[in-house]
Amino acid sequence: MECYSKAYCLILTNPLLVLSKLKIILIASTIVLFGFQVQAQKKWSKKLYDKVNNENFREFKLFKNPINLKKIDYALLNAAVFYVSNEARNERGLSILIYQSNLEIMAWNHSKSMGARDFFDHYNKKDKKRREPNDRAKLAGITNPKIGENIGSQGGYKYASYLELADSIVDGWIDSPPHRKTLYSPDAVQLGCGVYYYRGLWQKQRKIAKQGDGFWLSTQNFQLFSRVKAGSAKDKGPS
Repeated sequence: MECYSKAYCLILTNPLLVLSKLKIILIASTIVLFGFQVQAQKKWSKKLYDKVNNENFREFKLFKNPINLKKIDYALLNAAVFYVSNEARNERGLSILIYQSNLEIMAWNHSKSMGARDFFDHYNKKDKKRREPNDRAKLAGITNPKIGENIGSQGGYKYASYLELADSIVDGWIDSPPHRKTLYSPDAVQLGCGVYYYRGLWQKQRKIAKQGDGFWLSTQNFQLFSRVKAGSAKDKGPS
């Protein structure tokens, strides 16, 4: 009652100040509601790239979910790798890259191809339509490709969450000088990431295949110098 009484008196004596305080309260309520709405999401959607950011992504609940290998949320995993990649750049004082959906389509399909076609390379010698990065960019609907690319593979490990896997993938690139150079490129403008899980014999790694842990194949695609100009994509991204 004491707080109510003070507020009531304040309204009578200084309505402008009260209005200002009400605005502050409304803004604070909006922030709380916004956080609740984001955390209440049950599945990753592209709209969340505008709400989750480099400052709060490690608190985002979905990234902490355990990975169900029978039902992998690839869009969520790709997003986790995207944010960890930007975190690494930010720690070096570099610009935060903009998410670009066509680059994600390009990256995810290359990771998927590496598993299905049993190769590990920037050049797909087993599919002429996807041979070079620029070929894959066009299939993803990118009409002005200026592509930088990192690829990675990991097998024989079990990860507790999507975020733990994303950290491991990006750490692998950071630990490799040529991949680190691409990740830290000052010419990069936009980014899309794609990870695919392949279960079975891959690259003659029989011991890992027998363990049943599978292989995580990952790709980062950067657009350099200028933003992507996108047309219609023949390839599809993860659902």
